[in-house]
Amino acid sequence: MPSAEIVGGGIAGLVAAVVLARRGWSVRVHERSPTLRASGNGITIFENGLRILEAIEPDEDASAYGYVLDRWIIYHNTGEIAVEHDPYESTGGRITMFARQAIIDFLAKSARAAGVEIVLGSKVVGAEREGAVLLEDGTRLTADLVIGADGIHSVVRRSVAGNLPLGEHRKVAIRMLIPTEDKDFPGGNNRIGREYNHPNGRRVGILPVSPTVSYMIVAALKDDIAAHAVPIDPKLWAESFPTIGTFFERAGDMGHCDVYYSISPPSWHFGRCALIGDAAHGMTPALGQGACSSMMTAYALASSDFESGPLEAVLGQWEKRIRPLIDFTQDYAAGITAGRLDPKNEIFFSAPELRSLLNTDVPGWFKKSA
Repeated sequence: MPSAEIVGGGIAGLVAAVVLARRGWSVRVHERSPTLRASGNGITIFENGLRILEAIEPDEDASAYGYVLDRWIIYHNTGEIAVEHDPYESTGGRITMFARQAIIDFLAKSARAAGVEIVLGSKVVGAEREGAVLLEDGTRLTADLVIGADGIHSVVRRSVAGNLPLGEHRKVAIRMLIPTEDKDFPGGNNRIGREYNHPNGRRVGILPVSPTVSYMIVAALKDDIAAHAVPIDPKLWAESFPTIGTFFERAGDMGHCDVYYSISPPSWHFGRCALIGDAAHGMTPALGQGACSSMMTAYALASSDFESGPLEAVLGQWEKRIRPLIDFTQDYAAGITAGRLDPKNEIFFSAPELRSLLNTDVPGWFKKSA
């Protein structure tokens, strides 16, 4: 039985674990935290991500774990509408908001049912290209495949690829979940996602993840130091966005300030080690494709034909097939963050290459070739 040691119990690591285990692999996931608890924020999943969740549990409606939006409205900071989208008409598929914890719970349940061993509080301090992970207590574990799914500051990547510089972008964001109710939404429709943009670079997103909870993200330029404070200053944000001032008061002491980082190593595979998710292709969140891209690389890796040749050759084919799509996604997201691309433009989502990305059917790749 082939074996895999996966470092990181987030979305990418758990997707890879489920698929490998169901294909007969012995899989162990190392999560350094004492619980599989996600940070208290939301996550946007487009059609490409939903297709993977639905492939993992075909008898369940994965979107039911989240909240499918029926409108997406982008406003000026004054409250005037800049552009309004019907998600399906604009993107060709569904846009579903999830509390990040809901996806982690969904995937962890599937992983454990498939026989995956999830080790909590397991601190990996290094990895070897020959196929080994090194634990904090000195234990060395070998495997046929080591997968680094340990985030933007990946220990596995640093061990096998060196200390590569991160791309640091011009924005930071503070994310949190806040209580909301129907009256908070236009026309009482609590399935509307909203964005507000200010000329000074500040941005607010209010995106429902359930009938009573919304994911709020407040973002600002790196040199806008006052806007980086956690807890957020309700008065400061209300001055920039007067029509939604009451939302900022609900943040309390919640939130965490994140710098927008990215990474693009020269390769995603090194010997018997592969990188997925943010460890391989961390990107700015401007396009809402971080999690979807992570699921795509993880699912494609775990679905590879490992019997077709030497492992390094199989990993090379995996990267060759999926990486151009992810590189495009990274570049597109960076373009939005840098202001080169404008999602307020009514034709933004109609770009053929973007619609194709948002509807990529990675599970379908392997059904067709099966």
